[in-house]
Amino acid sequence: MMGTITISIDDELAERLRRVAERLYGSRRGGMSKIVESALRNYLSMLEESDSFIYVAMKEGRVLAEAQTLSELAEKLKKLNVDVRGLRVVRSSSPKSPARGGYRLRGM
Repeated sequence: MMGTITISIDDELAERLRRVAERLYGSRRGGMSKIVESALRNYLSMLEESDSFIYVAMKEGRVLAEAQTLSELAEKLKKLNVDVRGLRVVRSSSPKSPARGGYRLRGM
């Protein structure tokens, strides 16, 4: 099933999208839709993944602040007047490991 969504984008961005779609898919119908769908899937996956962890600022073993994004963490630290030298920032969980393709050479 395919949904239809009408959006408005900047003229320059629309022209770039048309050029890339033409280069990748030629004059076939649906090229722009494929690019936009792929971009949205990637962006939404990134947003959903970012909800699954938090950033933690630590100094000398003490937790000073926690936040969902690095920019939020920076704002919290600024409000607390924390000297960032010697500060350690960790993420609560590691990101997904990247998919790897190609041949594996062992023993070399």
